[in-house]
Amino acid sequence: MMHQALINAIGIAGGLLFLFAFYRTSIGRWTGKSLWYELDNLFGAVLLTIYSFEKTAYVNIVLNLVWGIVAIHGLSSIAERRKPRSRAKSK
Repeated sequence: MMHQALINAIGIAGGLLFLFAFYRTSIGRWTGKSLWYELDNLFGAVLLTIYSFEKTAYVNIVLNLVWGIVAIHGLSSIAERRKPRSRAKSK
């Protein structure tokens, strides 16, 4: 089991990442489809999953795993949008 102060720091960092993403989106600095928003959500979910696992908070583990999966889906959508589109060949 990890040292309690480290676990608490991991949990606080994860929560702050969620709050930071929410704040930056709320004030219009980021959109809900921005790379940084999705990265903050993904890393926040990972950190809070670690924290929840150490605290044996299984409901939170499931919640944060789903949150992370949604963030991964958002990141894959961003990657898809950034791919160069192949132009249709003219005859």
